[in-house]
Amino acid sequence: MNKGNTNQGRHGVESTSGAHTELSQAEATYRHLAFTELSEDLAFGLNIGFYRTFAIPEIARVLSSTGRMTGQTELRAKTTGLMMYQMFRDGLDSVQGVQTVAALNRIHARWQISNDDFLYVLACFDIAPMRWCDAYAWRRTTAAEKEASHVFYQGLAERMSIREVPPTWGEFAAWMDRYEQRHFTATPEAAELWAATSNILVYRFPAIFSPLIRSAADALLDKPLRKAFSARRPPAAVRALVSGSMRIRAHRIRRAHARPDYVPVLPPSVRELG
Repeated sequence: MNKGNTNQGRHGVESTSGAHTELSQAEATYRHLAFTELSEDLAFGLNIGFYRTFAIPEIARVLSSTGRMTGQTELRAKTTGLMMYQMFRDGLDSVQGVQTVAALNRIHARWQISNDDFLYVLACFDIAPMRWCDAYAWRRTTAAEKEASHVFYQGLAERMSIREVPPTWGEFAAWMDRYEQRHFTATPEAAELWAATSNILVYRFPAIFSPLIRSAADALLDKPLRKAFSARRPPAAVRALVSGSMRIRAHRIRRAHARPDYVPVLPPSVRELG
């Protein structure tokens, strides 16, 4: 009996060690994407992913009720970005990572949030950035990079007690699509949140687009998201301008990567990480 217990314990240690190694490898891959390989576009995709949460009425009500997303938009965005990138840089089980996860748990504990809504927010950070990069970045993400993202966010889910995460990135993407089809709804809160945050998106574009800022921002949204935000479909000329600028941007970043003196471009708030 003692021998059996010893073997069982050893298998448990091996299993835990294997899971830790998988997470560490995934974190290294994701860290390279976030800070070097796809630094500009992953940041952009994370923003888009966060904005998708506005289309879920329950989430929009929580975000709107705090007043920080509308009254302190830039500060809220900066704080969220710093928290995410601290976990990307240091890992979930680092001292900083543990502190960040604890802070996230404290922040969310004050509201009654369903597991499905937590899952959807997780999907927005796992799925949406990869899809953005595939559509607009200087290169598409690989299957291995998508799975690294998923392993990272599975680890975050475990530490935040978020249950029933689909086992693969592809299955999570399909779950996200079904959830959006069932729950995306136009609400005053969604429109208010989008109006308050859309300007931050456009800061990543040259100043020449400033007069078209609202319409250009709307052009980056898919149809279901525009409908949830009560945003009009931009004129064809604006859509063409934005599409062309994204192609030029991808070409510029691709050429930058080819230079031996390439320096990754990081979000302003991330540059302040100690």
